[in-house]
Amino acid sequence: MEENRIRLDGGFHNDVFHIKNEGKVVRISDVRKTKKMVLQEIEWMNFLYEEGVAVSKPEMTLESEEERVRAYFEFIKGDHIDVTNLFHWNVKMFEQFGRILGRMHALSKKFKVDVIHRPVWTVENPDVFGIRGNLSPWIRENYDKTMHNLFPYEITPETFGLIHNDFHQGNLIINNEGTLTTIDFDECSYNWYAQDVAVVFYHAYWQHNSYNGYVDTFPQTFMSHLFAGYKEENLLHKDLIKQIPVFLKLREIFLYQLFRDKWDMNNMEDWQKYTLYELEEKIKNKIPYAGISDFSIYL
Repeated sequence: MEENRIRLDGGFHNDVFHIKNEGKVVRISDVRKTKKMVLQEIEWMNFLYEEGVAVSKPEMTLESEEERVRAYFEFIKGDHIDVTNLFHWNVKMFEQFGRILGRMHALSKKFKVDVIHRPVWTVENPDVFGIRGNLSPWIRENYDKTMHNLFPYEITPETFGLIHNDFHQGNLIINNEGTLTTIDFDECSYNWYAQDVAVVFYHAYWQHNSYNGYVDTFPQTFMSHLFAGYKEENLLHKDLIKQIPVFLKLREIFLYQLFRDKWDMNNMEDWQKYTLYELEEKIKNKIPYAGISDFSIYL
């Protein structure tokens, strides 16, 4: 089997391979993921697939590889989103992002489980990202204060449910017809829907500026079309819109800690040093991401 495996990008946590002769992807999860956790992810993906959402069809059978869980998915032919390619990166695509999120959030209201095995955000235990224990004191204080801004909101099916939790262009495959398939549900959690919306904007804005140059109209272009697509599939609740800046700040903290954990702090490239410095400054000074504190202006 080894000679048929081609390593794919598994992010920071997993080992992922394309098994060419079987048309499958095998993902070997990190040791944090139990079989019950992975199985519930697979059940969620299969539910979405059967409801017509374009996701990589999972196999329901799981295997063990030492202390890690091995899962299999359909291999999706196509390309990762290229923000410099106008066929990939345009207003119709941004609307498609929104429709996918809106559809998944609408279906989250219908997905029922007897026992939850995925991480769950609660007021008592809001650290659904599992990073608080590793944070240094100064950033933990910022993390707690930022998270506290979510406590007054009422948890309802219109604002909260099982979400992708890492939805951005890096986890989308585009085919020749311009249709998108969502992959990598490894971090799916019970959390606020605003998390998904914030993450897709965070990475779109970041990568667009990095590769295409800063354009001050990009947030208006991206968010107005994202919202338009979302509203075709689901109610865009006012609380979701209010929460987006909170989740953008939480994303900065999450990425700051992730990079510190995974990068070699003694041998960083200049871009890595700059990325950490920029994130630290924004977190310490409470600078709104992209300078936006109210996303209702894009409705």
